[in-house]
Amino acid sequence: MKKKIIVFGVVILLLLLGFISGGLYLAEIEDHYGDLQEIYFDSKTGDIIINKQTGKFGLITKNWKRAYVIAKENDTLDLYDLIYVNQHENKYEVLRSDKDLKIKDLSFEKIIQLKKDNLIETIIKN
Repeated sequence: MKKKIIVFGVVILLLLLGFISGGLYLAEIEDHYGDLQEIYFDSKTGDIIINKQTGKFGLITKNWKRAYVIAKENDTLDLYDLIYVNQHENKYEVLRSDKDLKIKDLSFEKIIQLKKDNLIETIIKN
């Protein structure tokens, strides 16, 4: 009987710790990305993101806590830094292709042309 109570208590404790850990993880993403958390959760590594107002673009790479953008100049930016310029959110679009695209072969105009030709699809845009 004692063994069942201890096992039950341990299971409940593990579930509670898992719930708290998951909540803290989601709070970390919300605190860092705010309105951009949709991009973090819906994009995949290799997706293209473009800032329509500045013309900057790059490929998204993700880890368990952050989403980075590898720009053509081989700069690695945080997703937030690409979208927000002078504390204002710019217009952006996240695109996905079935093919493996190389950042060195892309330009803003080529991305727009690929979109017109339906070779890449829009995942998220504002």
